[in-house]
Amino acid sequence: MSITDGNKGLSTFCNISGLTEEDEEIMFRVRPHIVPHLPDLTDRFYEALQNDEQTSPYIAGRLDLLKKTHNNWMLDLFGGNYGEDFVVRQKKIGEMHVRVQVPPLFVAASMSFLRAALPAVIMQKVSDEQDAVKGVASVLRLLDLCQYLIDNSYNGALMDNLGISPALLVRLQTVSSRSYQRETALQ
Repeated sequence: MSITDGNKGLSTFCNISGLTEEDEEIMFRVRPHIVPHLPDLTDRFYEALQNDEQTSPYIAGRLDLLKKTHNNWMLDLFGGNYGEDFVVRQKKIGEMHVRVQVPPLFVAASMSFLRAALPAVIMQKVSDEQDAVKGVASVLRLLDLCQYLIDNSYNGALMDNLGISPALLVRLQTVSSRSYQRETALQ
């Protein structure tokens, strides 16, 4: 994979998830079959957001712009180029979500919606069965990558707001309550 932003975590993510150049190739190959259906998927996605009392206020009055932005993001997802520019765009999306105070729950729920919806579209619209199966696996890995990169923006905001280092954040995220209680009892 051509992702090289100097981030060891990103490299580990790609290695473990299996994200490779083959994902770039398959996404580019299934793109013509999927692109015509992305506006409908975007409409379904925003209908789900509008029907939820917690998410609907975040999109009120901006629906057309948000749909256009989301559709462009999905076009990028099927673009077949996931190098440094793609990574930077995902990080900017995360930064924007943090800036406008979109809760992380909404990102996770949105990605879950797409993890269910996109494979169904791929399986229905890509006639070559092998490409369809590979396309589903690739889109799921890419959605996971996008969520990882977007989530990192929330982690960055948390570190900035609390004035803590990345190492301390990882320590805080991985310490169990029992370990914490044991460590504080020993002190």
